[in-house]
Amino acid sequence: MEATDVTRQYLERINSRREFIRITGKWSFMAGVISLPKIFGGISLGTSSALGFSSGDGFKGGVSYFGNRDPKHVKKDMKDIVAHGCSFVVHTFSEVDYHYYTKTMKEIVNISHDLGLTVYIDPWGVGGVFGGEAFSRFVMKNPDKTQRLADGKHLPSACLNQKPFYNFMKRWVDKAAETGADVLFWDEPHFYIPRNVWRKKQGPAEWACRCDLCISLFRERFGREMPKVMDKNVIKFRDESIVAFFEGITEYGAGQKMKNALVMLPEENYLTGVSSWEKLVSLKYVDIFGTDPYWIIFRKELDSYIRDASRRVIEISKKYGKEPQMWVQAYKVPAGRESEVRRAIDVILDEGIRNIAAWSYCGGAPMNLKSDNPNLVWKILGEAFLRAQRLYG
Repeated sequence: MEATDVTRQYLERINSRREFIRITGKWSFMAGVISLPKIFGGISLGTSSALGFSSGDGFKGGVSYFGNRDPKHVKKDMKDIVAHGCSFVVHTFSEVDYHYYTKTMKEIVNISHDLGLTVYIDPWGVGGVFGGEAFSRFVMKNPDKTQRLADGKHLPSACLNQKPFYNFMKRWVDKAAETGADVLFWDEPHFYIPRNVWRKKQGPAEWACRCDLCISLFRERFGREMPKVMDKNVIKFRDESIVAFFEGITEYGAGQKMKNALVMLPEENYLTGVSSWEKLVSLKYVDIFGTDPYWIIFRKELDSYIRDASRRVIEISKKYGKEPQMWVQAYKVPAGRESEVRRAIDVILDEGIRNIAAWSYCGGAPMNLKSDNPNLVWKILGEAFLRAQRLYG
């Protein structure tokens, strides 16, 4: 059989970018080639003719993007993102987008794809259980499905054990899939985190969730009343609740022919996520795992903080066969510290991780949390990404 006939038959199996990702299993945008499986004669396709993906293991740089829903301006920014060494973009898809901008988001995803970018899509602030500076309509419309502090105080976050919220998230996945995005980006999932947790001043009743449903489920699980002071059984219950939620929603996402990427808040801490990252990384349909040790906002020493987090991500990812990913702080960078962005990327690369993303585009310029010199942060980030491309392909 002629090579061109084999190529044609192979490409006929690919009815979407997402199916292409699932067939090849690798999806970095590179200025190289894509090699088809050996059973097809080892044919190579240029990235432009093969949808912008590669079966290689080279560098993957990405950045989050939000705050703009005008396709005319988005196209200009996506070109800028590519020029700064990015092969993927994380588009936020908040509840506002879900209700009012789905058609626009599809156009934005198409623009990104046309420029060779892989597209992650992020449930930004959805339900108040994911990271992001966005309000939740679900919470406002369903106050009886939200979390409660141990003292009964109502919280602005949906309860992960509530079936209506899980069903809403399935509908969110459906609409995310309709945009044509490639990867579901599960951003910092957590039970409600009281501000005093970050201040190290947490009171004994400052934890969630102790709503009526959680109290009932806890009683069924442990055969006793749910205490108001967190203990080892409460920690286990919270872990199991998060894991059960994501076991279901990642499988549902995979059924929509999308990959699942998970990023957790830095440090394995039952107060801000789960007691052990392995509980989530071990899930069958989690494909990419990472964390975001933002050394500036957490007031940590850069090298040790990022190096330790990178090593833990690699350790767990290797154990469960996932792709490791690390996030770099590129917003709220104080004047005079811009070069630390480059240093953070160097440390991650030195530890062996080749999938690196930054929050956010242009030094966070569109938001209040912008860097003091956002354009300089963006310039340094682009230089570091382009250098990594040259070094690692």
